[in-house]
Amino acid sequence: MPTVKKSNGVGRVFLIGFSGSGKSTVGPLLAQKLGYSFIDTDESVARKERMSIPEIFAEKGERYFRRLEEAAIRAAVAKSRRAVISLGGGALLRSNVRRLVQQEGTVVYLSCSAREVHRRLQTATDRPLLLNKGPRSERIAALVTARRPIYVRVADVIVSTTRHTPKVVAATIISKLGRLADAH
Repeated sequence: MPTVKKSNGVGRVFLIGFSGSGKSTVGPLLAQKLGYSFIDTDESVARKERMSIPEIFAEKGERYFRRLEEAAIRAAVAKSRRAVISLGGGALLRSNVRRLVQQEGTVVYLSCSAREVHRRLQTATDRPLLLNKGPRSERIAALVTARRPIYVRVADVIVSTTRHTPKVVAATIISKLGRLADAH
C-alpha cells in the first residue's frame, strides 16, 4: 500500500515510465511545486560510478547496472521522505524494486506512446538498450509494449505525457495526488 497521508502530504513520489516519457523533465518541476527534493537514480548511478550509463552497460553489463540502480533507489528512499524520485525505464524489471517503491511511496507512471518516445529519442545516444539492436522504432515499440503492463500494475497514478507539456503533466500529477491523499 502506498504511503499517502493527508496530514503529511503525499510522501515520496516515484516516477516510472519508459525512457523519453518525461521523468527527468517533469520530476524537477513536480518536486519544486511540492517543495520536495528531486533525485534522478540514473544520475546517481552515473555520478557514483564516474561513468555514463552506456559506459556502465558496455563495460560491466546490464545485470551490474541493475544492481547499482536498485542500490541507488534504496539510498534515495533512505535519504528523504519528501522526494520525487525518478527511476530508470527498466528499474521495475526487478521484483525487489517493484515491492520497494509500492511500499515506500506513491508510484506515478508517465505513460507515453511508442511513436512519441521514438520522436523524443531519435537522436539520443545515451540509451543503451536502444543502440545497435535493429530499427530504433521497432525496438522502442517492442520495449514499450513489454513494459507497459508492469508499469500499469505498479502505478498508483497514471498520467499521459504524449501530448502535454511538462508543466501540464506536473499540474495533473499534483491534482491526482491530492485526490489520492483525500481518498486515504
